[in-house]
Amino acid sequence: MKLSTFCILFCLSAGLSQAAIYVWSGAAGNGIYGDSGNWTVDGTTNGYYPQSDRDHAIIGENAGTITWSTSQAYFGATSTVQIGSGSTLLCTTTIGDLNVNSFTLGGNSQLIFESSNALGLGRDFSLDFGTMTAKEHGTLTATDISGFWTNGKTVTFIGVLDTNSLSGSGTIELASIKSSQLGGNLNLDLSGLYIPYNAQIQADVTQVTENGVTKVLINYETVPEPATATLSLLGLGGLLLRRKRQ
Repeated sequence: MKLSTFCILFCLSAGLSQAAIYVWSGAAGNGIYGDSGNWTVDGTTNGYYPQSDRDHAIIGENAGTITWSTSQAYFGATSTVQIGSGSTLLCTTTIGDLNVNSFTLGGNSQLIFESSNALGLGRDFSLDFGTMTAKEHGTLTATDISGFWTNGKTVTFIGVLDTNSLSGSGTIELASIKSSQLGGNLNLDLSGLYIPYNAQIQADVTQVTENGVTKVLINYETVPEPATATLSLLGLGGLLLRRKRQ
């Protein structure tokens, strides 16, 4: 009897400790991250929303703006958060820490940190942009914050640039972060951003500070094909020779 009771308690404990995958349904119709009516687990609501280090949150495409604030308990306590293209996760708080291991930003999704008081980073985290193009890429914005307690944390950027989709020249802005940071400088690790070799494209990742805002940018430029460049030089040479004869 004691063994059976122990087994039951152990199984219940193990079940409660397992990670839950929450999928955003938006069924409550209010766009609030902390409303359990907006989330499903295995297709049904369970009275909870993502709120522990073992939970995973999935926000699909074109879900609109979802607000995550300290008016909701367990602000920022989630293992991973996926944000689909066309969706925005707005993290706004009176005061509180964000504790997330990683964000995945698909397509034209947005992750925004905004606060009239203070917002703190409770841990290092990664931003996974997946495969990016000039027109389809996620963005991080953290500029409208009175006190940004970065606490010396590191944000690791991960992603692959689709160079085959590029043409002309331009700039892809992946992040815009207020540089007046408290509790230690925010460290940006850009080594995880990969640009495959492409003979027709020159691209590089840069971190710049403009008007007090730190930005992570990918600059790219199309390189003329050798044949085109040769024809251009021949044309220029012919023009010069013609002028010389005249």
